[in-house]
Amino acid sequence: MNPMQIHATNDFAAEVPTVFAMFLDPVFLRATCLAAEPLDHSVSVDGLHTSSTRVLPTPSVAARFTGPKMSITDEIFWAEGDGPIRTGTAHISVDGLPAELHGTVSLAPGGRGSVLTYQGDFEVRVPVFGPSLAKQAAPVLLEALELQQKVGDQYLAGR
Repeated sequence: MNPMQIHATNDFAAEVPTVFAMFLDPVFLRATCLAAEPLDHSVSVDGLHTSSTRVLPTPSVAARFTGPKMSITDEIFWAEGDGPIRTGTAHISVDGLPAELHGTVSLAPGGRGSVLTYQGDFEVRVPVFGPSLAKQAAPVLLEALELQQKVGDQYLAGR
């Protein structure tokens, strides 16, 4: 099965160091989780590794594979560095479903101050249904990044 290419950006009105600090702040990560109105959630920050898990009601198309709830974990492993561009790897997985996104994330000067770019391959490894499930799940991933933009704008406005 061929993975689906995912490309998305967020444009924040702050310099890279401020936005990078936001992405390492558990308060921001928690607010981003809560914006999705999860049934449950957890966040952790360990140095340059962040992890957010959201338990959400399963869309009907995937319910037969995951049951009524699904747990989505989003991890970013930021690289060491202190220059004007920050980079890392991103991994999103869905418990109970062989669905994963593997990609890169970069935070660089641009736009209103800093532009965060996600680039990755999203794949649902379910025979016959995988490509269809991936097409239906991709908008959910992009919606999560739109929520991240809204929460980030609110967070930065409050600083």
